[in-house]
Amino acid sequence: MDIKARSCKHTFNVAFRLRIYFITFSCIVVIALSTNHSLANDAHQAKLSDLKSAIKTVQRNIATKSLKHTALEKELQKIELKSSQISAKIGELGQNIKITKSHIIAKQRQKSQLNKSIERQGKVITEELLSAHKMGDQEPIKLLLNQEDPQKIARIFKYYDYFLKARSEKINTYSKDVSALTDIIQDINRQKLDLIRAKDSLKIQQTDLNNSATKREETLTKIKGTLDGDAANLANLQKQRAQLEILLREVQEAVETILLPQDMQPFATKKGTLSWPITGLLIEQFGSRRTGPIRSQGWLIRSIIGNPVTAVHAGRVVFSDYLRGFGLLLIIDHSDGYMTLYGHNQELLKDAGGWVVANEIIARSGNTGGLSTPALYFEIRQQGKPKNPKFWLKDA
Repeated sequence: MDIKARSCKHTFNVAFRLRIYFITFSCIVVIALSTNHSLANDAHQAKLSDLKSAIKTVQRNIATKSLKHTALEKELQKIELKSSQISAKIGELGQNIKITKSHIIAKQRQKSQLNKSIERQGKVITEELLSAHKMGDQEPIKLLLNQEDPQKIARIFKYYDYFLKARSEKINTYSKDVSALTDIIQDINRQKLDLIRAKDSLKIQQTDLNNSATKREETLTKIKGTLDGDAANLANLQKQRAQLEILLREVQEAVETILLPQDMQPFATKKGTLSWPITGLLIEQFGSRRTGPIRSQGWLIRSIIGNPVTAVHAGRVVFSDYLRGFGLLLIIDHSDGYMTLYGHNQELLKDAGGWVVANEIIARSGNTGGLSTPALYFEIRQQGKPKNPKFWLKDA
């Protein structure tokens, strides 16, 4: 008996120790995995921070290295940036007006439903009060005196008590609905006042935008006056292109060490299947002559001011700012040396460092950068070299 007891005790101790070891090992594994996940996340955040810092450095370098702007070009940039801000405010006000209108419609619907409910309740309560008045306050006593059956007496008391409670509840509900209706009417009046203010503000912003457009046209006319002749136009285009090349080199160097998600589909595999960045008519093709030996390195697609511009493929925004000759420009890095450029926008919706997915709206089309008509300039680069979008976009 003692041998069996000692054997059982030994087996129990071994099992207990194994269980402790297993629990300890499991805890170590969990802690290790958690630590690795935390370290990986920290590393990702550090890389993202490095990227944003590098992009800021690029923007500072471009501002320093950029070729000298004339006073008229600086004035044009100032006007176009102001117009972009005004357009953004107009878009926001328009959205707020739309939301306010929908709220007013919803509140008016509630008001109509409450009015009908209050009218129905009012009729019921009026009828019950008239019935109660006809019965009189002493009616239950009269009914009791005329009854000899105790069960009937109990039923009369119960019915009358139920009647009073039901009437009280109906009156309370009626009172609450009337109060709710008052609140809704006040809310509708407040929202109507907000709507009037928003519309007034919208008119002011639109007037400011029109004034900016007039100033822009005047400035463009003056700039064109200084660029009479092919030689002047050629020199201007060469300066613009040189600045773009400087920017792209700076950006390429900044993003070389920044890795995009491994599960992202490579840009090269999407050749011939990419969606157009905007809906519009192609008015300048890749390789078409501009001035002298200068040829287009991308596409110019006619559009309407404010139309959405979308990313053709997932990637990281590496530039989102104004650049001479290209206006409000957004550049996306797609890894493996591929980049796409989107120029002449009215408004940029993504900041440098942000991640975008394919077909996500990244900007609103415009004519910044000195265009006479709204259009999007779209370019594809591979290892810094321009590629013909015709072979990359579907239905091209």
